[in-house]
Amino acid sequence: MQSSSASPEAALREPWLLPPADRADALIARSQRRSLDLHRLDPAQGSPRVLTAGSLRVHREPLEPLLEVARSGMESLYLQIRDAGYVVLLTDAEGVAVEFIDNPAVEREARRAGLARGGCWTEDQEGTCAVGLALIDRLPFTVHHGEHFRVSNGLLTCSAAPIFTADGRLNAVLDASALHSPGDKRSQQLVLMLVHQAARMIENAYFLRQFERHLVLRTSSRREFLEVTTEGLIAFDAGGRVVAANPRFLHDMGRSPASLIGAGVEDLFGLRYEALAAAAKASEGPLRLRLAHSGSECFALARAPRPTRPAARPTSRAAAPGTGQSLEELAGADPRMQEAARKARRVIDKPVAVLLQGESGTGKEAFAKAMHGASVRAAAAFIALNCAAIPETLIESELFGHGPGAFTGAQARGSRGKIAQAHGGTLFLDEIGDMPLALQTRLLRVLAEGEVTPLGSERAQQVDLQVICATHRRLDGLVASGQFRLDLYHRLNGITLTLPPLRERSDLEALIESVLALEARACAAPAPALSRRARELLLAHAWPGNIRELKNVLRAALLLCESGEIEPEHLAADIGACAAPGPWPGRQDPQAWHGPAAQDPAATSAGQALRLVLQQHQWRISDAARSLEVSRSTVYRRMARYGIVEPNRQH
Repeated sequence: MQSSSASPEAALREPWLLPPADRADALIARSQRRSLDLHRLDPAQGSPRVLTAGSLRVHREPLEPLLEVARSGMESLYLQIRDAGYVVLLTDAEGVAVEFIDNPAVEREARRAGLARGGCWTEDQEGTCAVGLALIDRLPFTVHHGEHFRVSNGLLTCSAAPIFTADGRLNAVLDASALHSPGDKRSQQLVLMLVHQAARMIENAYFLRQFERHLVLRTSSRREFLEVTTEGLIAFDAGGRVVAANPRFLHDMGRSPASLIGAGVEDLFGLRYEALAAAAKASEGPLRLRLAHSGSECFALARAPRPTRPAARPTSRAAAPGTGQSLEELAGADPRMQEAARKARRVIDKPVAVLLQGESGTGKEAFAKAMHGASVRAAAAFIALNCAAIPETLIESELFGHGPGAFTGAQARGSRGKIAQAHGGTLFLDEIGDMPLALQTRLLRVLAEGEVTPLGSERAQQVDLQVICATHRRLDGLVASGQFRLDLYHRLNGITLTLPPLRERSDLEALIESVLALEARACAAPAPALSRRARELLLAHAWPGNIRELKNVLRAALLLCESGEIEPEHLAADIGACAAPGPWPGRQDPQAWHGPAAQDPAATSAGQALRLVLQQHQWRISDAARSLEVSRSTVYRRMARYGIVEPNRQH
């Protein structure tokens, strides 16, 4: 589509264009001044900072979906420039290299220069550098030889280009660097162009992957090159409403993401959605469209949504939580789960807080992910934090982030918290009842004011997110005992959805079959049948660990079974010993359970579940913690809460 301007100032607002040389030089000079005056760096000192594997994992995991696409783009770029001695890396939005393609010709030199996975290339760390500039000014840059701030980087030539999310946020930076190159910076113009083109290809490919189940328009101002060169991308839902658009289309429309999301096809092109859907289905040639707001012409190709798998018949199969399925698939044929799914559908994208209630292992996080996937925020991040699995001394930094050197042991460059990472998407707070009181006050402010202030920082950051909380405890009881803030409780408890425990699900048999099939697929093995007696034992078991326990039991049985049929001897020894012909023991009579949480039925149930897990592992706390996928400190904390005492400590 037509660009609104070709001036240097316009180029700063159009990251798909290369900035004019004089403007790029001015921004590089500004960065050099910041490196000296703001960051207080010494150009003659400092060595490359490379994160350990554990620290790198924190940066890499959130970008795994992007990396699936980016790797191909990086390899294509590398093949074009490898003979000139270049390496290729991809950083996250914090300047940490999460993916890297090494060049055998310069392998040792590159690693000494910090060109490796885990390398940190922010301006406050390395001074003026291509990645740092791309992060700050959101434009493609080449930083050549002595333009680097640090003397140790003076032989490098680096070209970097930003990669954006569907809502315009910086997602990553693609960089190509060489340790030996001609002295004239103009020799790097072609490399910068190749990096820039690869970044746009990755960005667009990721958009198409994210919205493969939506109708997508690929737009261009030139009909002849539409099939090989994409400019604008816009995705529509089944009702013809916009769910996402790439930065180029947003610019050409003169709209922000917030103002465009939800607009109809007719609002943009004066065309009915049915016409687009028919064109996509027929795989017709380019469509000639006219932008309603400006009257300018563009051309578009419509891509039909990728078909979804047909929904399983509820009478024969139930979905297992944790498999990335829809709300309806998770609900299966159980009436209580179906009711929870119906209510969830009604409040998705509405300004109503959601609280998920249920025992540990019932699939609360999977349910929250399904809600996120069904919302307009589906393209943004889903960030989960278990408030009970992180020590109280670390949870504040984990949730709110921290500035540089905010406390002893803090990262020198600071760290984004989970709240900031969830900007534009969904924040899932599991075991919210275990959040310390002091943090409850700070969380309430975030929810009320829509901003977060990292530890050690005075600058608040605006955040837009959906918060979904979950707990196996009764929050009203915690409020009554002074352990949970009343105002936060009312803020979070807009609607409560209760997920039933496994032993109470009416579709348990179908769910067992579903989990068995999934575990067999994960083990690359054919799914064995269940013998009649094994099936009876599984159906009679109380399942104190719910879905998590069921998965572990069936996985072990699958590996032990050699005959094609799972028999009782393939099941864990306690299967059948903890039968549940009716309500779980103690469920109707909370007084039968002794401990500080005895008056809370949910806590009673959870306490018994924990005791059973401990008994299964002969009171080995480490083994029990691993089976529950929590830390040892969390197990000890829960034991204290439920009044559970190890046998060797009883008097």
